[in-house]
Amino acid sequence: MSVQLDGQQIRARRELLGLTLQEVASKAGVTRQYVSSVEAGKIQLVPPGVARIVETVGLTVTFGSPETGDFPRHFFTYGSMKPGFLRAGIVEGNLPEGHQPAFVAGYRLYDSGMDYPCLVRSDDPRDLVHGVVYEFTDLTIRKALQTFDVIEGVNDNPPLFRRHRSVALSATDDPDQSAVPCWVYLYVPSVKDLKPVKDGTWTKEKGRRK
Repeated sequence: MSVQLDGQQIRARRELLGLTLQEVASKAGVTRQYVSSVEAGKIQLVPPGVARIVETVGLTVTFGSPETGDFPRHFFTYGSMKPGFLRAGIVEGNLPEGHQPAFVAGYRLYDSGMDYPCLVRSDDPRDLVHGVVYEFTDLTIRKALQTFDVIEGVNDNPPLFRRHRSVALSATDDPDQSAVPCWVYLYVPSVKDLKPVKDGTWTKEKGRRK
């Protein structure tokens, strides 16, 4: 389940209480940029942990399921498909419109011990995973995802990864691209025996192009 947010109501309440964006972010355990994106209406469905933003300004929280009619045109990658890494050419071959640094909140990254990392959900919105978000068109994103599904073992039995809808937050200062709905792949098996990537950034040299 995800939290359905009314950005204008949150901003009005914050201003009534005399709170700054940074004060709300600090109390909610998220970034100032995240709070700003919520207030601007750029994030409508977010991880449940971000309900702390709403609770910080004294509002109630409404839970709802993601809109099935929305099909994101962005793809967030945190490992071997990042530019300069081993499988970047596969993404480039699917004709993305562009890419930019980004991160997702409420996730944790683990080292598979091979040439790829493993992403799983976290209950703590302060857990950030850094990567790159690619933009596609309505047509090219569907073809690209078919390719990515094969690479990530989505249809294996049992599956290695599953495709998941999320929100990527831009790591740049572009206000028009601060938060975008995106696809990301989550690791299905248990990570209990895997080593966490503490800073949430995959930089393994064995994942880079030679």
